[in-house]
Amino acid sequence: MSSSQLPHSVATSPDATPLLQRAGWIAAPVGFLAYESALHHAAHTPGGQVGALMLGLAPFVLIALAAAWRSAARLPWLLLLAACGAALWLGRLPLAAHFGWTYFLQHFGANAALAAMFGRTLRQGTPLCTEFAAAVHGPLTPEMRHYTRRVTQAWTLFFALTAAVSLVLFALAPMPAWSTFANLGTPVLIAAMFVAEAACRRAVLPAAKHTGVLDAVRGAVRGYRAVMTERASRAGTSH
Repeated sequence: MSSSQLPHSVATSPDATPLLQRAGWIAAPVGFLAYESALHHAAHTPGGQVGALMLGLAPFVLIALAAAWRSAARLPWLLLLAACGAALWLGRLPLAAHFGWTYFLQHFGANAALAAMFGRTLRQGTPLCTEFAAAVHGPLTPEMRHYTRRVTQAWTLFFALTAAVSLVLFALAPMPAWSTFANLGTPVLIAAMFVAEAACRRAVLPAAKHTGVLDAVRGAVRGYRAVMTERASRAGTSH
């Protein structure tokens, strides 16, 4: 059946795309919070070490599967992953005694990588938040460029401090204390950063057009996608 034969409400409904976008904006944070809550619950559940290990490894497995699927040598990589998965399952009991390392590598690694990503653009090229803002709003005023540079510095410091606290707590505190900070505290701190940035923007740039916190998050995601797409396009052209 061609698209012209489909019911008009399905083929050309103007509300379909915005509805899917709104569903995505709801599903993404709900899924993230559900996963973080599951990690926290598993870390506090006696006898649940195997389940906790599998939850902690899930992101690494998904990333590896996605990379293997996109590889030109798809079948060999998938076979290798299958072999690694079988070995992991056979050794799940001794590995489960150290499941906390999978959580730590996720949390520390992600925050350290984000700190490096934001911080690198302060030393060379355009600050990352400036790129995000320009991708969404077009050419920026000098005041906006200065402000977005400061915002990039703030996010760099935030992610670096989060990674440092994660390392200290994982090394010195009980696992439940680290888990509370990593899985429950970090999402709250990120939300607080967006709220604080919105308040600072209104104070520092009173003449600029202001949006709510959710719009700021959407803008950051759109900017990130636009910048990453442009970089991937440039990389493809250079090759």
